[in-house]
Amino acid sequence: MKELLESIYKRRSVRTYSKEKLSSEEYAAAEEYLHQLKPLIPELQVEFQIVPCSETNCKFNAEYCLLVYSTEGNLWLTNVGYMLEQWDLKLASMGIGVCWYGMGKVEEERQCDLVYAIMLSFGKCDPELFRNGDYDFNRKSASDFWTGASDLRIAEIARLAPSAVNSQPWRVEQVDNKFNVYRKKGGVPLLSAQLYKRWNKVDMGIFLCFVDVALESEGYTFSRTLGTDSDEGKRALVATYTITRQSA
Repeated sequence: MKELLESIYKRRSVRTYSKEKLSSEEYAAAEEYLHQLKPLIPELQVEFQIVPCSETNCKFNAEYCLLVYSTEGNLWLTNVGYMLEQWDLKLASMGIGVCWYGMGKVEEERQCDLVYAIMLSFGKCDPELFRNGDYDFNRKSASDFWTGASDLRIAEIARLAPSAVNSQPWRVEQVDNKFNVYRKKGGVPLLSAQLYKRWNKVDMGIFLCFVDVALESEGYTFSRTLGTDSDEGKRALVATYTITRQSA
């Protein structure tokens, strides 16, 4: 996924779209890339539906919305976040704006064995809405969430991950070549605890996507073991990474 690195510095949540429509080629490329997304958990089935934004409850003036459905299971929302952030970054590289629309609702929450997960709006936008570099972010510093980092470059890339209401729920503890990624629990004013928890589970998948892009871009090979993301306690172990080597 290292080809997505450049898009990390460009991507922004786009809420205002232009009247220009996607070309047939752009639409086809966006749709095709959905079939190329790398899952975090291959055993989980994930399906997508692209519909006109006007047929959803999305309040933005986007041309389309992507509806995401999945089988439930351990870390299923995190798997959705991991997969769809790849799509988000890919569309940014094409000059197409995307926004994770957490308040999206659908008429049917279930389709056979699949459960509605989240909605993303997308469409053409003013190119000036995209970012111009890592200075154009409102994020925690790497030292605020990643302790013991042996390669600050990885942490500096990962810290740019987007999250619901910019909550940045990830915490990382590293010792030598191994690090644990946790979801910090809590809430924010005006959001229900249940909604906040749901969004943050998606956010953790987005963060793991950024971590993987960073590791691959810096030439590391690694293995990853997933946790259970338990709802007990003040934080949940989402993943443990072991870095095996860095290419010359």
